[in-house]
Amino acid sequence: MIEALVLSIPRIAAARPQAAPAILKSILNNLNVTNKVIDINLDYWDSLQPSIDPVIFNEIDEYLFIHNKNLGPIAQQCWEQWLDKWIKNVLEYKPKRIFISIFSWQAQRFAVDWLTRLRPQSNVEIIIGGQGLIREDHGSYSDRPGFAHYMKDKGLIDHWIRGEAETTIPAIIANNYFVPGIDTDFLAERSDVKKHGFMDFSDFDIKKYQGGYDTGVLPMETSRGCVRNCVFCDIPKMQGGFRFKSGDQLADEMIHYYERYGVSNFFFNDALCNGSVKDFRQFNTRLIQYYEQHGLPDRSFKYCSHAIIHNDRAFKPRDFELMGRGGADTMVLGIETGSDRVREHMQKKFTNVDLDYNMKQYSKNKIQVYMLILIGFPTETREDFDETLKMLSRYQKYVADGTVIGVNLGSTLSIEEGAPMYDDPGKLKIIGINGAKPKGVDWMCEDNMSLTLKERIMRRLEAQEYAVKLGYTFWKGDDQIKTLTDIYQERIRKLAGVIHE
Repeated sequence: MIEALVLSIPRIAAARPQAAPAILKSILNNLNVTNKVIDINLDYWDSLQPSIDPVIFNEIDEYLFIHNKNLGPIAQQCWEQWLDKWIKNVLEYKPKRIFISIFSWQAQRFAVDWLTRLRPQSNVEIIIGGQGLIREDHGSYSDRPGFAHYMKDKGLIDHWIRGEAETTIPAIIANNYFVPGIDTDFLAERSDVKKHGFMDFSDFDIKKYQGGYDTGVLPMETSRGCVRNCVFCDIPKMQGGFRFKSGDQLADEMIHYYERYGVSNFFFNDALCNGSVKDFRQFNTRLIQYYEQHGLPDRSFKYCSHAIIHNDRAFKPRDFELMGRGGADTMVLGIETGSDRVREHMQKKFTNVDLDYNMKQYSKNKIQVYMLILIGFPTETREDFDETLKMLSRYQKYVADGTVIGVNLGSTLSIEEGAPMYDDPGKLKIIGINGAKPKGVDWMCEDNMSLTLKERIMRRLEAQEYAVKLGYTFWKGDDQIKTLTDIYQERIRKLAGVIHE
């Protein structure tokens, strides 16, 4: 018998272990609770996928992330057999509690199907948590965790955790379910990240993950929250104010994972690694000192992360040099637009001059860049869009020298719950369609009425065609376009129905 099982479930790419189960394991260890982490998601890719016909697996895979898709008889049989295998495997541990990480909305169908079959066979306490507690596709925040309510109303779970495990798990273990974040619509109390212990990956077969590294790759976090408040982003509302680990603390954590698990490649899960310039500088300095003390070359560790653009007064050339020597491999940059005017409306807090300086330093120090660009911001005029195309031309030289390894043009601006522009659309004169509250792609800007959904899609297509000619590499570019065209066609069908009526 084991007191707590922590499950990671499909569907998420099996590039590396998930951080949440490893965080829970560390917390449970400190509470002297016997526990085990099981990665069912890895088995989904590593066992189920190669064991069945590829067409059948694709049918099951689409079932997990396409609404209203049903399985055919053969796929249904394969799916149920696999679900039952994992019910048997889990119940063999005779757990007192099961904690399930619902990483996103793509894990919801597994959770429903698996728990529906598990419940008649066991009265084990089921607790779920994660961003997948909300109903919105592609979203990460909602005032009400609709999926969590649905699961509890159906009797499939006993409790949910909304927010941070550090302030809720200890209460649950003490059988206290009356604290913020447990079965509440509002979030749990924030924790002090400087007091977080190291994650425990001892239950993971790290080398089995498909991250492209022989010794595996592990997730880390430098901080929670963000130093900025971009109007389209829900991170500040979801995670609270910016809280960060000290540079020495972060370096010691990375060194611990290297010495314990033999892993030298890392991915920071948080919104940015360089929110505190002083601590980020000390982090890289400490890594370099470790290399020198142990006869290792620079960049013995490699890390990838999101990062923000600083100006040359805050982030000196020496800081980029330390990044390169410390092991910065790929930085994901939210560039968003080539227009300073639109970027100011976004509250990105940097200019093209700052961006040019950063790109030059990344190239000089052999640090790769992955660019995030947002087409169709409400105030974007044709002239602003042309500035984005000019920026792509300007940075073609960084594609050629290997600095820019890819670009994500997204699916145009979607207004999501939790973002400042959702809470206060009037600030940018954003209005909804037919009197509805602006949400998703259903919005217009009163000061920029020519920017229709059709126009946004056309600009998105034009940007990709232009970038392809310049040699940029894309992540899911065609899939994003398909999503947009499906949305547009659905809007046309609805409009035709209204007119017909």
